[in-house]
Amino acid sequence: MFIIFLVFLLGSFRVNAQTESENPIEEEASGKHRLTILMANAFIPAADNIAGQSNMFIVPAWGINYDYWINDRIGFGVHNTLILQQYKIEKSREEIIIERSFPVVITGELLFIPMENLLLSAGAGRELEKQESFTVVNLGVEYGFELGKGLELSLNLLYDNKIDAYDSWMFGVGFSKFFSRTARKK
Repeated sequence: MFIIFLVFLLGSFRVNAQTESENPIEEEASGKHRLTILMANAFIPAADNIAGQSNMFIVPAWGINYDYWINDRIGFGVHNTLILQQYKIEKSREEIIIERSFPVVITGELLFIPMENLLLSAGAGRELEKQESFTVVNLGVEYGFELGKGLELSLNLLYDNKIDAYDSWMFGVGFSKFFSRTARKK
């Protein structure tokens, strides 16, 4: 999956040669790309009452997100999260205890900016793990602080629902880099 992500990311950049012309060239933005690295903690309520685990079960997580912005307010992305710990959960409705070992969540996201610095996201995808994988739907809120030169620091809150399994909440700090593509008009 990482190779597919890397090929997609690298294939999205273009190199433009510039030549001098008698007519001035006007540049306009035709899309923005954003790459984010996220450090987070995930709260997993279904792991609370399992013997051998604390009552407030919080695990570390890392995320790598790629977003493409269609315009100033709407975009879509591929978001990937890795939980950095093994844990046990009680699967909802079945009361079966399942061990999770470093699960990876991969989702496709729809992104919307209702006001400056605030981003809302909704997505669906899959949590992959060697014993059992689950379908995931999520909702997220992000508040960004522009650092200049295409860099941004953000606070993130994300709710994941693993269908017929368990839920989790994630709070993290993201560091983003924006990349622009330009089109030329005469």
